[in-house]
Amino acid sequence: TLAIEYEGHTDMVRTMSTDIRGQYLVSGSDDQTIKIWEINTGRCLKTFNVGDTVHKVAWCPNAALSLIAVAAGSTVYLINPGVGDYLVVNKTDAVLQEPPNETDVIVPDRIKSTVRWEQPDEEEQKNGIRVKLHHFKPVTQVTWHGRGDYFATVMPDGQNRSVLINQLSRRRSQLPFTKSKGLIQCVLFHPIRPYIFVATQRNIRIYDLVKQELVKKLLSNSRWISTMAIHPGGDNLLVGTYDRKML
Repeated sequence: TLAIEYEGHTDMVRTMSTDIRGQYLVSGSDDQTIKIWEINTGRCLKTFNVGDTVHKVAWCPNAALSLIAVAAGSTVYLINPGVGDYLVVNKTDAVLQEPPNETDVIVPDRIKSTVRWEQPDEEEQKNGIRVKLHHFKPVTQVTWHGRGDYFATVMPDGQNRSVLINQLSRRRSQLPFTKSKGLIQCVLFHPIRPYIFVATQRNIRIYDLVKQELVKKLLSNSRWISTMAIHPGGDNLLVGTYDRKML
């Protein structure tokens, strides 16, 4: 039987994510908004308009931060939803108010032409936006590392610049791959080990980020991979495909 229904979006809902405590749900839609819901009641607490189709939302797993990553068009927004613990909400704003002073860091041209970190203007600040990352191609996925400082973004049309790994605390990005391995669909961090799972249309490659080498290649025997999820213990991987298979 239906327990709770979350009504309010005016177009297709593409993505959703819950906060680490399981109290709130964020949803993203083709109506260019994200909505914050109270899970137990189904009540919509807040709505944020990001001005483009929302492809992915991901709640930061760090309980010390009140932050949601939102992929809309070619931009990733880091939004403070302003719900939950008042102290955590204020601390998040304080931490993200000013970018770190790293004037001596030389950013490679390959990174500069791929992504640009920006502070929001006054109007965007009022709309909850705390940091913006402008990408050179449309972003279809954003996913956090378990500790909540690193997050990856995916641009399938980016060829050998399809995947970016970004560090929030230092406002820096890196391109982990120099060669294109196919049309990348999605990526996923291992919850314990320094691994990243990279899914193309038919295969999944597991890379060691420390050693910068391929660990394993998994064959899906499907026509097109759509999504991945990993068990919190890191032992089991769940793969969904567009040809109606769950692996």
